[in-house]
Formats: sequence, structure tokens, C-alpha cells
Amino acid sequence: MAVSVGLVAQLIEKIAPKSWAEEWDNVGLLVGNGSQTIERILITLDGTMEVVEEAKGFGAQLIVAHHPIIFRPLKNLRTDNAAAQVPLRLLQHEIGYYAAHTNLDQSIVSSSRVLGELIGLEKMEPLERVYDINPSRDSEERGYGVSGYLTRPQPLGALWKSFLDKLKQSGVYSQPYELTGVRLAGSLEKEVKKVAIVNGSGARFVPKALFKGADLLITGDVDHHAVLDALEGGMAVGDLGHFLTEAPMLKATYDYLTEEKALQGIEIRVSSVNRSPWQ
Repeated sequence: MAVSVGLVAQLIEKIAPKSWAEEWDNVGLLVGNGSQTIERILITLDGTMEVVEEAKGFGAQLIVAHHPIIFRPLKNLRTDNAAAQVPLRLLQHEIGYYAAHTNLDQSIVSSSRVLGELIGLEKMEPLERVYDINPSRDSEERGYGVSGYLTRPQPLGALWKSFLDKLKQSGVYSQPYELTGVRLAGSLEKEVKKVAIVNGSGARFVPKALFKGADLLITGDVDHHAVLDALEGGMAVGDLGHFLTEAPMLKATYDYLTEEKALQGIEIRVSSVNRSPWQ
């Protein structure tokens, strides 16, 4: 059985409409043809050359990725242009590339939601709400990140250890990843009741998490000054790094697509070569 690239795009956009993406973002089908028929899909966070070769070996005709491969202006497709190598190789192998980025961050498969459920947050809501210009009656509440409450207050040190143990064992990742580069800032005895989580680069959300009264912000790519601001405000910070905060979306997207009746018979796989560049 084969389906069109366009059908896969429709299924993804059912939960993450392209209209949700930020103006600066570049989402949707970036390489390929919407009418192309496919039998295999490879899901990845990043569109690297290694991932393209993995897709070729798997026989995938479509890569569904989180990060766009054409983001900054691509001025040429020369073979000596490093930025053009992945698009060129995709065209050479006739593999399509579909990206769902900031729109997927606001969807039901958002890593922030997955991690919030893993740590056991109750009364979860978006950390930063996004409002539709012309909301309909059935418009769903959406936004970036989540905030919520633990069932009972816990010391930061014990909560962080328990959370990392769950990351290793819970199955939120499609495969085992080394939890390298994980960092924690804050007193281990600090009592944590409210937690905010933002997948990806979350330094800009420190003021929002402080405003919301979070005792702990879990995110990635937090710089020195943002951590100092958080600590000054009485909030601890757990930095998992960019990849580890976003990789739960790979498993969640895989689960969503494999459960779709329209894709029964389509082989879907999560990339095994796409890992944190820091590992």
C-alpha cells in the first residue's frame, strides 16, 4: 500500500496547522512533490547527511523532521556550498522532506506536554499562550511549553533524580539516549511544587516562568545570565540540552502517525543515527 506525501502532510497539519508556525519559521514540504507516492517514512529531529543516508538505506521516500533544512536564505545549490548538500542529496535520492517546527511545538505531541505528563504535573496549561486572530468556538488552547503542579511538594534534588531515572526507563524516547551534558542549578533542598517545561531553547522563557510562579524550569540551551536571573528570582533550572528536550516528540509523532488508519501498511521508523551532537 502506498499513500501520497500530501496525505501525510494533511495528517500532520491536522494536529499542527502550518498557520500556527511563527512568521520567521519555514515549515511544510521543503523538498519533494506532494503527489509523490510513498511506502516508508523516517522521522527525525534534524535533517543531517547521515539521516538522509539512513533514509536511503531504509528505502524511505519521505523524511518527517522537526527542524527545517532550509531556514536561512539558501542562495545557491552549488555542490561546494555546505548548506546546499542536504537538499541536493535529497533530490538525488528522490526523498521528500517535510518539516513541522514551531507549529508542532504547540501541538498535542509537543515534548513539553510529554515531559509534563512524565514528571506527573497536574492542572497543566501552556506556559505562554498563543491566541488565534479569529478564534472559533472550538479553538483549542495552545501555546509554548507547559506549567503545572506536582501532586505533592518535593525537594529539588530528589525530584531531579527521579525525573532523570524516568527519562531512562519510561519509553518517552524511541531508543536509549545518553543523558550527557544535563545540568541543574539551584539548592537541592529547595521545595518544588510548580514546574514549567519548555522543549528546545528555553532561555527566553525564564521571565515568563518566574511570572507564573514556577519553582523549577526544565528546558534546554539556557545561558549563564538567564540562569542567574532565574536563581535571583528564586527559581531552579534544569537544563537537558536541546536534543533531549525535543526527542520525546519523535516517539509521540511516531505513535500518532502509526495509529492513523490512513497510514496502515506504511512503514514508519524513528532515526537511529540522529542524536545530540554533544554525545
